[in-house]
Amino acid sequence: MSDIKEGDLPGIGKKFEMELESGEKVVVIVHDEGMREVYQFNTSGEDDDPASSVTMTDLEARQVGSIIAGTFYKPRKLEKLQLALSDLRIEWLKITQNSQILGKSIGDLGLRKNMGINVIACIFSKCKNCQVTSQINPGPRFVFEEGQTIVVAGAAENIKKFEKLI
Repeated sequence: MSDIKEGDLPGIGKKFEMELESGEKVVVIVHDEGMREVYQFNTSGEDDDPASSVTMTDLEARQVGSIIAGTFYKPRKLEKLQLALSDLRIEWLKITQNSQILGKSIGDLGLRKNMGINVIACIFSKCKNCQVTSQINPGPRFVFEEGQTIVVAGAAENIKKFEKLI
């Protein structure tokens, strides 16, 4: 497994750098606004210029990430793992002003017990242009507020039902 080097780019976002087993290097820049830049560098090391690059919107990057992660196609080597996780879904959901879960806690809703949903994380900012904060594995007293993005895991059918509440 390759090490991933991470660095802050003040005013821009974050930079992630990974050297592949082939000796090639991939650099991903994630802009604060959501845009992604991906650069691929050859193994020769003679030139600092990337061999190729692509810029993607947030949605495009998530779609490509899903493809790479095996959401749409899983190689045959992973069939046993696929059987174990065949119905597991992980979704990023934004809490809107019309959400039925506003002001309610994870415990109030009984998400795990009643819906089979686990809240993995919550990402939010208390004000516009403020630093984004996150809470990993929030407990049952965690209260949902407008503007939060929550990361949930559960069966595909349960996720769809939960999305209707949001």
